Amino acid sequence: MKKRKFPIVLVLGISLVVISFSLIVGLQIRTHIGANENRKVVTRMNEILPERTVGVPGLYPNPNMPVLEINDVDYVALIEIPSLNLTLPVADAWNSQKLYISPARFYGSCYDHSLVIGGTDNSHQFSFCDKIDNGTVIIVTDMTGTQFSYTVSRVDRSKSAKSNWLVNGDYDLTLFCRDTYSMEYVAVRCSFMYS
Repeated sequence: MKKRKFPIVLVLGISLVVISFSLIVGLQIRTHIGANENRKVVTRMNEILPERTVGVPGLYPNPNMPVLEINDVDYVALIEIPSLNLTLPVADAWNSQKLYISPARFYGSCYDHSLVIGGTDNSHQFSFCDKIDNGTVIIVTDMTGTQFSYTVSRVDRSKSAKSNWLVNGDYDLTLFCRDTYSMEYVAVRCSFMYS
């Protein structure tokens, strides 16, 4: 009786399907873990932070933002987008390998009109970036309870996320992520709301 040999193409095809499925499942698990961690950190921050006060950029002699350590991670701010019912912690140190847990500060400070925050385009983070409306209010709260309010001015797209594109001096706050579908970077440019 002859043994039947599987063609190498069939074996490779099955292997690719198994690998793809494993990657998708792994990404879903990582996203779920990140969303759960975000909720816990936001809850803890709301318990710890003092009563909120209004802040104005440019009035602070030191641009360094204070941090709050929770679960061995230093956090520098909370982002709130009331119209989307979204609140996210912002890690102090940029680490692209840990963005699935929470957005992180890429550059700057809300004290000197230069804050740039990056995240993922997952549903629990910055999936809103490419469809947010101009005029949407975004609130950044530092770790002393001081709130800075911004409005979305425009949304930019780029094939690459070079620092000089992200750190655009015309805007007080930039939120950015990489769009998984188009592979472009999306930057939400915001201006401070003076009352």
